[in-house]
Amino acid sequence: MAFAIVHFTVGFVTVLALLWLVPVTRYRLTGAFVGGGLALVPDAGKLLDGRWGVWFDAFHDSGTADIFFLHATLDGPAFRAHNIELTFLSLSALGAAFLLYDWRFGHTPSAGVSGSTDSASRDHDRL
Repeated sequence: MAFAIVHFTVGFVTVLALLWLVPVTRYRLTGAFVGGGLALVPDAGKLLDGRWGVWFDAFHDSGTADIFFLHATLDGPAFRAHNIELTFLSLSALGAAFLLYDWRFGHTPSAGVSGSTDSASRDHDRL
């Protein structure tokens, strides 16, 4: 079973990449956060007791859990053997996604009123 942070980051990065392509102007990070939460849905059986816990456990063990960002595949034996590496890779992908997001959608500071100069350009003019 992969760590929960791996499931979350796979969902987060996948949704953020999809929202990069869609011409929305707001709430990209909110949508990506929701995608990360959806990737954790099959693990809800670990938090719930009774009938719902049994249902989520059965759902987690089925191949249908792959609908939630390849959850069942990530919990398979091939990935289970490389939990630490997978965690490092997923956190690296999360960091890269944040850097790319900031590069693409980050705001630059405004230049201010036209004709005014900032201190850096005034210092440059003195030299």
